[in-house]
Amino acid sequence: MKKRIINIYIGMAALLMLPACQQFEKASDAPDVKALTAVISANLNLGTDPAPEQLSVKLINYNENYEINTTMDPSGTLSVGNIIPGIYTITMSSEETHGQYTYYYSGSAVNVSIVADNKPISVDISAAKSGALLLKEIFYCGSKTSTGGSYFRDQFYEIYNNSENVQDVKGMCIALLNPSTATANLPTYSIENADKYVYALQIWQIPTNKSYPVNPGESVIIAQMADNHQKSTLNPASPVNLLSAEFETLVNTTSIILDNPAINMTMAFWPSPTPQWLTTVFGGAFVIFIPNEAINPANYINPVGSTSTKVYKIPIADVIDAVELVGNANQVQLKRVPSVLDAGATTVGGTYLGVSVARKIKTTLNDGRVIYYDSNNSSNDFEVMNPPVIRRNGAKAPAWNTWK
Repeated sequence: MKKRIINIYIGMAALLMLPACQQFEKASDAPDVKALTAVISANLNLGTDPAPEQLSVKLINYNENYEINTTMDPSGTLSVGNIIPGIYTITMSSEETHGQYTYYYSGSAVNVSIVADNKPISVDISAAKSGALLLKEIFYCGSKTSTGGSYFRDQFYEIYNNSENVQDVKGMCIALLNPSTATANLPTYSIENADKYVYALQIWQIPTNKSYPVNPGESVIIAQMADNHQKSTLNPASPVNLLSAEFETLVNTTSIILDNPAINMTMAFWPSPTPQWLTTVFGGAFVIFIPNEAINPANYINPVGSTSTKVYKIPIADVIDAVELVGNANQVQLKRVPSVLDAGATTVGGTYLGVSVARKIKTTLNDGRVIYYDSNNSSNDFEVMNPPVIRRNGAKAPAWNTWK
């Protein structure tokens, strides 16, 4: 019985809408069209994410090529007048920085018939989170020497302030996730809410004893080895000079490794017997995060069926940015990073090529500051760059880097 009543109502609505649509298809041409008002509200489906302070609101009548743009406080309602009767698409959006993250708020309602005055319209709003700090350029594949050998010590990771606010990287960590290379056989973990974490094989941490502010448009470089790799004792064929890097992962395993001007990071979690931080030239999966408590290396866990592998669990909620790197385009679907952090992957397509992956430019502001894409999909956000360049596109070094 209930189904029949619903069908009758739908049929009646369709009959009513048909002449209404026909009547208002060229409503702006009618001499006596009465402007209407709609009352719009935002239904925030944000979970634990912060609410936006303001939403941009757009009403578009495509038949009439008529558009209204305004803003609203998402906690209240918005009365919009001067509406031509017809069918509308209503969109709401906002981009705001809260703490270490940038939130992209969006929602829409389509095929909304506005043919009566004071029509109530509710639009569902959701949020996608991206870090105010992001991994801007990564050189991971290494380079060839002039004699055809393989050289890997020139790897670097550039972290850029993509937001409007100063960000402090004090205590920030960079982690290589398990497994170190892309595979279809992903490990599992027998812990509660296992899907709420990512799992690190190695973690390096920026010192926590002082602040390291990074202004909008500035970046910091984490170098495996913060030296001039083009000098004769290293690899003159290397594409990079990393002497100006802010941080390095210093481990004195050979005489060619020097303690350079860069600030030494802390080896916060390193269960591997090999102390050198050579991240795989086949493409690792990386996250940057600021831990909400001190990292205790004894608090490791093991994947199911592997007692030799030790990993450190990182709450997804703590992750500022993530990038999935793979060996070639055929491995893009071999995901180690949860899709909520990175829905895709990027690659240079080989090893020892002397090329990097770098974010694409979204826009350049009037003051010259560049904003980069961060849609949480590395397949779309990154491109291959030859050669690698630190602080590409005019990114600046922080003022506290006195050796740059």
